Amino acid sequence: MADLNLIALSGVVTRDAVLREKSGGQVKAEFSFEVERPFHRSNGEPVSDLFLVDVWNELGEWATAHIKQGQRLFILGTLNKESYSTRAGREHLTIVKAKYLSLIDNTLLDGQVDVEQLKADWWPTGLLHQAVAIVDNAITDEVVAAQAASTEVVSSIEVPEVSS
Repeated sequence: MADLNLIALSGVVTRDAVLREKSGGQVKAEFSFEVERPFHRSNGEPVSDLFLVDVWNELGEWATAHIKQGQRLFILGTLNKESYSTRAGREHLTIVKAKYLSLIDNTLLDGQVDVEQLKADWWPTGLLHQAVAIVDNAITDEVVAAQAASTEVVSSIEVPEVSS
């Protein structure tokens, strides 16, 4: 049985999406993405995380055509650890594999949650529910999905997938 691996991010694209063709004929877009944390360093400088994002097949082609540096974006995907060999030895890299992308105009959290609560090491149940509701509201009818339009049954809940 598989476990759940799901990450939801909103932030700014820091490098245009670039399409690469893999040896098996699949295509993959790659871009970098910065997520600002809800606090600042002691010198007032904001703290952020930088991610490498992989986007496969049709969604990757869409990303290459639409994802440009400076755009705000919402991503749903999985967090994956990959390793590769270099002259110095084995290197490890954590990558977000996007399953859903949506261009957004502003941050998802603006006015929806107490930023002070986000800074805590532990979130109360109410804040967790707010976060899930924000993710749910971010998913719109304008979904750009990686697969052709179809319906999958997941735990007896029908989840429609919309093609680009």
